Amino acid sequence: MKNTVLPSLFLGLGVGVLACPAQAQHSPNPATEISGDFRRWLVHVDVANVVTNESADVAVGGAPLPGGSVSMADNATVTFDVSYFLTPNFAINAYAGYPPRAHIEGAGPLAAFGTLASANYGPLTVSGEYHFSGLGALRPYVGVGVTYAVFLDVDDNALSDVSVDNAFGPALKLGLDYDVSERWTLHAYVQQVWLKTDVSATVGGAPASARLTIDPTVVGVGLGYRF
Repeated sequence: MKNTVLPSLFLGLGVGVLACPAQAQHSPNPATEISGDFRRWLVHVDVANVVTNESADVAVGGAPLPGGSVSMADNATVTFDVSYFLTPNFAINAYAGYPPRAHIEGAGPLAAFGTLASANYGPLTVSGEYHFSGLGALRPYVGVGVTYAVFLDVDDNALSDVSVDNAFGPALKLGLDYDVSERWTLHAYVQQVWLKTDVSATVGGAPASARLTIDPTVVGVGLGYRF
């Protein structure tokens, strides 16, 4: 389900990230200064909302179905990630979340079928991150990586013999840590994943297929811990 608030969230975090170099140039750059109390690990646990930007190209019996598409509701979930800092600014991050349950509804000429299928989907994202410094307790960062999405417990509804392929897609993440102590942080992030997958099924005995675009946007808030 599309949400016009999300571009504003990306814009807000993006302006903060882009402003960081200008502010940071007045402070020492610790990129190559690793102190004795430098902590290489940072773990986040967040409550997140997943907003899908879905569409589909549908074919039945080998012929395209004009106007045929799908709709998916937003999902709440819990995400967690861990970063390993190679330097105080550069980190490698692994990100995952509790697989939410998605109900794929028919849209356009498929709307009369109601729920077509249901599945849990779980992302695993590996990213390279740059964490800006010199801003006191504020530590914004940007990450670019690749997501591997796994689809689990696929159930038939209006469609039969439903199969959903696992898929790869690029990911972009903008985030912010606010240090409340030497180890604990308040955390917020927006992550966009561009994800397409192939779905196959049968309807009334005829083969059906779809090229499904999900493109989830994940907005999360939570806590971080350094060690």
